[in-house]
Amino acid sequence: AQLIGVFTDGDLRRALDKTINIHETVIDDVMNTQFTCIESHKLAAEALAVMEDKKINGLVVATADKQIEGALNMHDLLRAGVL
Repeated sequence: AQLIGVFTDGDLRRALDKTINIHETVIDDVMNTQFTCIESHKLAAEALAVMEDKKINGLVVATADKQIEGALNMHDLLRAGVL
C-alpha cells in the first residue's frame, strides 16, 4: 500500500480543538498529507535527528516510492538504546 497520509495523536488533538464531530468526520478530512517519513536503509541515529529537528515523536518507515515498511517512534529508539 502506498502511503497518502498519517493521523497522529497531535492531529487528533487539533481536530478536537476545532470541535469536529469525530463520529461523523472521515479520516481524509483530518489526516496530514504533508507527513515526514524515513527510508528503511537510514541509520537509527538519522531517524532520531529527523524527529528532534521536526519536533515529532514518530516516523513512518517507507521505501523511496512511499511504500510502507513500518513505523518508528521515540519509545522504539529508547528500547534500542539509541537515546
